[in-house]
Amino acid sequence: MEVVWLIALFIGLILILMGSGMLIAFCLAGVGIFGLVFLVPGGEAVLGGAVYSPVASFVLAAVPMFIFLGEIILRSGMSQRLYHGVSKWTSIIPGGLLHCNIASCSIFAAISGSSVATAATIGTVAYPEQTARGYEPRLVKGSLAAGGTLGILIPPSVTMIIYGAFVGQSVGRLFMGGVIPGIILATMFMGGIFVLCVMNPSWSPERGRFGWHYLREAIIAIKDVWPFPFLILIILGGIYGGLWTPTEAAGVSAALALVLAAIFRRLNLAMLKESVIGTLRTSGMIFLIFIGAQILKTAISLLKIPAAIAAFVLGLGLGPLWVWFGVIIMYLIMGCFMDGISLMLLTLPVTYPLLILSLGFDPIWFGVLLTVLIECALITPPVGMNFYVIHGITGGDISEVIQGIVPFFILMLVAIALYTFVPELVLWLPNMMIG
Repeated sequence: MEVVWLIALFIGLILILMGSGMLIAFCLAGVGIFGLVFLVPGGEAVLGGAVYSPVASFVLAAVPMFIFLGEIILRSGMSQRLYHGVSKWTSIIPGGLLHCNIASCSIFAAISGSSVATAATIGTVAYPEQTARGYEPRLVKGSLAAGGTLGILIPPSVTMIIYGAFVGQSVGRLFMGGVIPGIILATMFMGGIFVLCVMNPSWSPERGRFGWHYLREAIIAIKDVWPFPFLILIILGGIYGGLWTPTEAAGVSAALALVLAAIFRRLNLAMLKESVIGTLRTSGMIFLIFIGAQILKTAISLLKIPAAIAAFVLGLGLGPLWVWFGVIIMYLIMGCFMDGISLMLLTLPVTYPLLILSLGFDPIWFGVLLTVLIECALITPPVGMNFYVIHGITGGDISEVIQGIVPFFILMLVAIALYTFVPELVLWLPNMMIG
C-alpha cells in the first residue's frame, strides 16, 4: 500500500508541475530531488553522482555531433538538393512526389537522427511545390509528418543514443536494429501512398512515363544525392564493421559534412555560427531532460517502486504478450500529451525493469519498438511535435493534418504488430555485427 501512495504522490507532483507551465526537465528533476531529500534516507548524498555520472558518458557525446551534422546539411542546402534529386527518381510511380517525401525523409533521417529536423527540412521544400502541382493537401501533409518520424528510427538516431546511454545498452546494436524496421516502415508508407493514389487518381497529377528522358534525368540526379549514401556508408558501414563506435562515427561524419559544404561552396562563418547555435539549443534541451530523468530514476529506484510494480504485474498472472500490449496502449495514450524524449525517459525506469529484467524481453528489440511508439507520439495531437511542425509550415486547417496522418498512424500500428510477432526483423542485423 505504501508503494501505491508513493506512485500517486510522484505522478501527482509531476502533473502539478507540468500544469504550472514548468519545463519538463525541471519537473522531473524537482520530483526526483524531493524524493531523494525527503523520502530516501541519506538520498541527498547520491544526488551529485546521479547528475554527473550519466551525462559524462562517452556515448552521449554522439548526440551533439549528430545534431551538428544535421544542422550543416540543412543550412548548406544539401537537403534541398536531395529532395530535387530524389523527385526525379519517383516521378513515374503513382503518387509521384508524395513518394519523394518518404524517400527523402528516409535518406535525410539516415544522416540527421532528428525527426523534427527531418520533417521541417523536407516539408519546407516539398509542400509549396506539391500543392502548386495539384497534389491532395491532406496527403501531402500526412506524408511529410509521417516521413519525418523516420528520423528517429533509421540510424543514426538521437533517441536510440539516449535510450542506450540511459539503460546501458550498445548504441551500435540499436542502430543496426533500426535499419530493417526503418526500411520496412518507409516501404509501408510508400505502399500506402501508392494504394491511395490508385484508388483516388485526382489526389496526384498524371505520373511521368518511363523512357530515355526519365533515365537521363534519373542519372543526372545522382550528382545531387551522392553525398547522402556516402555519409550513410561512413556511419553505418564503420559501426557495422567494427571500425569505430557510434560516437566516433558522429565526429567523423560531422567533419565530412563540413568538407562537403566547402565542396558545394556553402561553408562560411555565418552558416557555421547558425549551425553551432542550433546544435547548442537542441543539445542543451536534450541533456537537461536527461539529467532530470536520471535524478527521478535514482529516486524511484532507491524507493524500489519498479520492483513493486513488476511484482504486482507478475502477480496478475498475465502472459508477457498481454503485458506488452498494455505497455503499448500506455505509450500511445501518454504520447498524446508528452514529447517523445520526455515520455521515454519518464517511463523507462519502470517499463525497462518490468519488460527486460522481469519478463525477459530483448533490450535491443524493446529499444527499437519503443522508438516506433515514440514515432506515433510525434504525430498524435495535442502535443505531437511533427504534427505542429508540419502545420506551422503549411498553414491552413489543422484538421487536414489530422486526416492526412490517420492512414500512416494505422500503418505504424501494423508495423509494431509485425515487429512484435517477428522479432528477427529487428534482431538479425545486430546479431551479425563485428566487434
